Amino acid sequence: MSTSARRILLILAVIGVGLLAICEPWAKFLYHGDGTFSDLTVLNHPRYLIRFNEIPMFQTGSYQYHFGGLPHEQMTLALHVKAKTPLRDGELKSLHTVIEAVLVDSHGTDVCKPARLRSRTLPALNQPDSVWVLSGTAQDPVFWNWQCHNFEVRTRESYELTMRVTQADANDDELFVTPTLEGGGIEFP
Repeated sequence: MSTSARRILLILAVIGVGLLAICEPWAKFLYHGDGTFSDLTVLNHPRYLIRFNEIPMFQTGSYQYHFGGLPHEQMTLALHVKAKTPLRDGELKSLHTVIEAVLVDSHGTDVCKPARLRSRTLPALNQPDSVWVLSGTAQDPVFWNWQCHNFEVRTRESYELTMRVTQADANDDELFVTPTLEGGGIEFP
């Protein structure tokens, strides 16, 4: 093999290893625990999604999820709302359901501070306190919390997410939220 052919092979090998390192195709094999892990590729934002079982908003209860092996990224806890019929913005802002979320690592350290969904505090809905913020689209409304936004997770760490519906609204029958961790990817302007 000639010297120029060896150089070309070396350059292609270096490029291949670099692309492999950027794409991290092994991330889905490292994840373990509750929830479904999805890697939507490096060009998507969010790139990583971990979806947990949906939670009924019309009955009180506590739900725990254990997991680990997440990619070293910044993540956001989001609550995707699911209803039989599409809900208007005003209906979502007037919910009386109270949902608390606590995410701790294996050392018991709060990763995502306790948060509440209490729509009765409507004036503070978009303030940086413990109130969930409504965003998303009419087809996919999402609540997220300032204190559970862009927190860092590590690959070699295990986590426990506890979701509690402490006050259910009887008018919310057949209304569910799906807790989701979202993060990573390239943010395009």
